[in-house]
Amino acid sequence: MTIQPIGSASVALYITPADLKERGLTPAELTLEQALELTRTAFLEAGITLEGGIEIEAYPESCGVLVFARVCRSERCWFSFRRLEDLISGVRTLPDPKPDGALLWWRERWWLSLPVQARQAAARLSEFGRSEPDRPHLEANLEEHGRMVLEQNALSSILTYFPA
Repeated sequence: MTIQPIGSASVALYITPADLKERGLTPAELTLEQALELTRTAFLEAGITLEGGIEIEAYPESCGVLVFARVCRSERCWFSFRRLEDLISGVRTLPDPKPDGALLWWRERWWLSLPVQARQAAARLSEFGRSEPDRPHLEANLEEHGRMVLEQNALSSILTYFPA
């Protein structure tokens, strides 16, 4: 496989027929899911760290497969807290103004969403909870299965409901 960066968040990947044959595949039978898995493997082999989701376009031909991949950086960072008290303690350490955020309840944990630009708040909150890695379908799982507690201004609202 040959991987060529074509920007800060995009690459072109050429998968040869020999690469496919090693995996028991042919260009004609390659599925989009298999192309995505091969793309992830190529990223790892090239030492490219994936932060966020990945979108691909695959063009299979008899001479191999051309894949265009674009890394989609998440616009939100996620934290989870085992106890509400830990979340409240973390929020109390933040300076004003507080970044906008949402709070959900899912799988026996409190989930807080912040904009990626809120690095200072994220650094402080990571001392009180768990910074969750960006993984596929996290936001979709939270949206579908989590219970929304505070849809916006979660940090300011927490301080309103739980003053020091």
